[in-house]
Amino acid sequence: MKNAQELLGKALKAHSGTADATLYQSVNLHANIGGAIWAIKGHENAMADVKFKGSLGEQQSAWENLFQKGYTSSFTPDKVALFDENGKLIEELINPRESFKGHGVETPWTKAQLVYFSSYATWNYATTPFNFLIPGVQLNELDTWEENGETLRRLEVIYPDGFATHSKRQVFYFNAEGLLKRHDYWPEVLGGSSATQIIEGYQSFSGFQIGTKRKIYILNDADNTYFLDPVLVSIDIQDVSFE
Repeated sequence: MKNAQELLGKALKAHSGTADATLYQSVNLHANIGGAIWAIKGHENAMADVKFKGSLGEQQSAWENLFQKGYTSSFTPDKVALFDENGKLIEELINPRESFKGHGVETPWTKAQLVYFSSYATWNYATTPFNFLIPGVQLNELDTWEENGETLRRLEVIYPDGFATHSKRQVFYFNAEGLLKRHDYWPEVLGGSSATQIIEGYQSFSGFQIGTKRKIYILNDADNTYFLDPVLVSIDIQDVSFE
């Protein structure tokens, strides 16, 4: 636990950069999000040019231009909704997590299910490693991992019940500076399949260090490597701001 707390402190400092995270209530992202998963789920190009706003204090977020220009959405762990360009409700889901029971990778999604998945996932990515401070989160430092000639320190994170995320257990890999380089998880909404996110292209926004180039691949649990094809999700962040 002592090493885990030391690694957490290093990661928080690295990602905060010169910023004071306590001064802000929300984060805004402009991104192009692609990859194979959207077509598999029946919604190709649904996130080609989107804007995301997430609360930094709770799991709450909204999208703009999801599915098509002018559409908006709302998300909390208990409810998601999609609205058209006039603010009229298109779809909503109460207790959305329950709707994914029995799903596998190739199970089609409704629009509301895509809203749920993309909202909780992006909220988690945008708030890492600060969401490690949420009450009830358990941290354990694992053995280091060698990848591409770099030694990465690994932090196992166990999220509390009721927290909207891919899986209760996730593993985060940090470089010597404390920046996140890789993130392994087992998304329950995809039937517990294995995935890893590779994070590159760090840039400074309002003093925060943000990885702007992200690709998600299928994780090979047998040897902890991953397959470069297909790219399940690609995230190209254009701009970030804080309020």
